[in-house]
Amino acid sequence: MPVDQPKPAAPYLPWKTFLNSFDVFSQGIPPRIHRTVWKQAGLIQGLLMGAYRFFGLIDDEDKPTSLLANVSKLAPENRPPMVREMLKAAYPAIMSHDLGTMTIPILNELIERYNVSGATKKKAITFFLQAAKYANLPLSSFIKVRNSGPRRRRARNGDELGNVTPISQQPTGSEKVVQLNSGGTLTLRVSVDFLSLNEGDRKFVFELVDRLNGYSPTRTAHRTGLSEAHQ
Repeated sequence: MPVDQPKPAAPYLPWKTFLNSFDVFSQGIPPRIHRTVWKQAGLIQGLLMGAYRFFGLIDDEDKPTSLLANVSKLAPENRPPMVREMLKAAYPAIMSHDLGTMTIPILNELIERYNVSGATKKKAITFFLQAAKYANLPLSSFIKVRNSGPRRRRARNGDELGNVTPISQQPTGSEKVVQLNSGGTLTLRVSVDFLSLNEGDRKFVFELVDRLNGYSPTRTAHRTGLSEAHQ
């Protein structure tokens, strides 16, 4: 890699997405890998290209290496030993330590050497731990990947366990009921994360809310503050 080219960041996409990415090469590997070989969204395509560069599956010109050929020709059940070698080569700062006694604070510090920080660092740690588990590497009980699902006990240190198994938050529901002048009611019920809406959806939703707020019924029942979400 040229000295003026930044080192690829540690992968931070879902591990299964990366693992399944080899399936597209079952019929052969093109002479140059372009992100469009995968059918996922553009963001995921970019993350896959970054992960391939990080592990040396493609070179600086996006040409496949012998490593990609070797991994792709293996059946999924036969890939763990090769993934283990990939981890050793790509994460020397981490793999030089004993994973059987490692803690999350140590892993937090070491992963930063691979150009990740903040929320990206948390995802990079999750990727590494899931890859290590897949490769049958011995992991300390302090860093083992926990099963997904709701947790009833909060960790004492949110950073330590939160980095490994972040809990996805469900969007808060909102409902508005309008009593129509001619009789009957009209109910608008929304369950969405307003921060995740794209520009078109946001415009549509808020215009609809504004229309309801501008309606002048004989009486109006209002629950759970949908209109307040717009303010």
